[in-house]
Amino acid sequence: MMTRLCTTNRQRILIATCLLLFFLLGPARSLAHDEWYRGLDLESALADSGLVLVGRVTDVSETKLGVGGKGERSLLQYKFEPVMVLKGVFSRESLLLTSDDLGVQQFTDAAPIEAGQLRLLILGRSFAGYAVHREAVSFDQAIPRLSSPNDALLASVNILLAVNHSLDRAKKVALLVDGLRKQKGAAAIPLLVAVERRAMLAAQTSDAVESIAPHLSDPSPAVREQTAKTLYSLLKADYLDQPKFREAAANALAASIARPDASFVPRVAAFQALGAAGPQALEDTSVKAQFGLDPLATFAEQGARLHAIGDLKVPGQSRAVLALLNQLPLDAPGEIQYGAEWAATRLDPSNGVKEVTLRIKNKYEAGLPVVTEIDLLGNLPSTEATSALVDVAALPLNHDERQAFVSACNKVASAALVPALATMLDPAQQDIWWSAVDALIKIDTDDAAKALQPHLLQETNLQRKIQMAGFLGRHGIRDGYPYAIEHMSEPYLREDAISALAAIREPRAVGELRKILETSNDVAWNSAAVRALGTLGASDLASQFLEMAQDTANPLGPSALIALGDLHEAKAIEIARAGFASRDPERLEASARAAGKLVTLPGVNADDIRDRLAALLADRGASQPARLAALDSLLALNDHRLDGSLVLAVRDAGLENSELLIKIEEQLCKRSVRLALP
Repeated sequence: MMTRLCTTNRQRILIATCLLLFFLLGPARSLAHDEWYRGLDLESALADSGLVLVGRVTDVSETKLGVGGKGERSLLQYKFEPVMVLKGVFSRESLLLTSDDLGVQQFTDAAPIEAGQLRLLILGRSFAGYAVHREAVSFDQAIPRLSSPNDALLASVNILLAVNHSLDRAKKVALLVDGLRKQKGAAAIPLLVAVERRAMLAAQTSDAVESIAPHLSDPSPAVREQTAKTLYSLLKADYLDQPKFREAAANALAASIARPDASFVPRVAAFQALGAAGPQALEDTSVKAQFGLDPLATFAEQGARLHAIGDLKVPGQSRAVLALLNQLPLDAPGEIQYGAEWAATRLDPSNGVKEVTLRIKNKYEAGLPVVTEIDLLGNLPSTEATSALVDVAALPLNHDERQAFVSACNKVASAALVPALATMLDPAQQDIWWSAVDALIKIDTDDAAKALQPHLLQETNLQRKIQMAGFLGRHGIRDGYPYAIEHMSEPYLREDAISALAAIREPRAVGELRKILETSNDVAWNSAAVRALGTLGASDLASQFLEMAQDTANPLGPSALIALGDLHEAKAIEIARAGFASRDPERLEASARAAGKLVTLPGVNADDIRDRLAALLADRGASQPARLAALDSLLALNDHRLDGSLVLAVRDAGLENSELLIKIEEQLCKRSVRLALP
């Protein structure tokens, strides 16, 4: 008994010491002069540029301009002597640019450009010639200053230009990884950022960690921070849970944390990344050693470490974390509160959620905001968070708390939250309104539809109104029918409107659509009517639709082919087969959409069409809508060919920054497909 009491007392003394040090030390002091290259991202600017050159400033002149008869502004003119052209062609002896061309006025921190300086100019086209168009956090990032014509940043620029030139995302990653082996210091940051942009491929590239991890020991805090962030992205993207990859990353991050570091920012990033390494990382003693509760220099570090303890579910810490949370002042900084609350709820869900709920009550009574706690509840599993969110809804929340509440409800999506969400449907507060509507649609119950029904008229965004109409229709409420049928001819609303009509199943819809098809001479209206009639099962029109679809010159042909797919008309299979050879992107897309429903019909022999769907998804030359249609069809068919096509498609550089690539990566993750990269 005495031993247990002594142990408990030692824990209390340790926790009290931690807290005392946290609050005596106070918030971390900001760096007096931050590193200008922190987060430097050059890739997209280089891709969009028309001219990239290294220029030496040979002259700076100033012209005073009168403004409005009472004011004055300065226009600076810079004369650059080209030292090196990295992209494009420049055939003159000097380049004259004004402060307006360089965008100097948008930066409050703009240090003067002086004669003799060497600058990297990444220029896009303007109506007059050249100008800096890229968005940057500082003037030095917009127009980087170079130390010499051999500045290491120029090697990174050349690597990124080669990356932009490559059409294969896997080869882009290989170029970046190879570059990171050679580059050091600030010049590595743009490469690390570019790797992070392709985290899924990098996570399965054999030597990626070996090339990235050494930068965790760079003398620059900004480089160490970006390295940790990049490793975090790779760990999050590692859906295969590769043991060797995770072990190497975790060991490098643990070593980085263990090294003395005057700057807290890289350590925070390293703790966050280590939390993504998975529980197996704790098998290494050097990793586990980083997760004690000994005092750290800043709230940010302590919060990040506590969050990682929760992510990894570090064994043996539950009681100490709960005790720490109990002793935290209600107005402690958000980082430490969130970290402690997260760790408590992950290590001991039942007691942790109770403690967070009690903390919400105490903070509210003390007049303190509870946004941190509401955000936390939104990140918990529905079974753990729902009852606590119901309790929160009983409090008179302010605007920020209401916004956090509806956002949390959207993540948790429990039917028990419908009554509370119904009270949040205030169109005067659009940010809260839209999140509340999205949450009700995601919950997708009859009660959720009934709660939303009285507010359909209040939605002013037409696209969202039609989406709401479709949701209500799925639950037997037909109030949104007029909006769907009246706007189905508008291209950007067509898909939502047709989906809404299919969900609403209004008895008079088929008759009105037939009338449109018979009397209208407008292609957009007729095309929409054909699509909607197919969705609603007007099978008696199949022969008419077949005639339309067979005629490659008929503008209604693609819509008719999609409608035939919806009607499961087996005779359309040959039209769809022929459509895969079409040069018309709309007909190709229609063929892919229809094929997904036609190849499953009895008696249809269509292995070749399944092959064509797989080939279309992987075809870099095909339009994205057609490729998306092929993906949707292969998913509906659950075809074994899909995995191979996903592996090829994810490497297509032309898909970067597209919704199609996001969907491809989501499916690779869900299906745990190995990319087989070098």
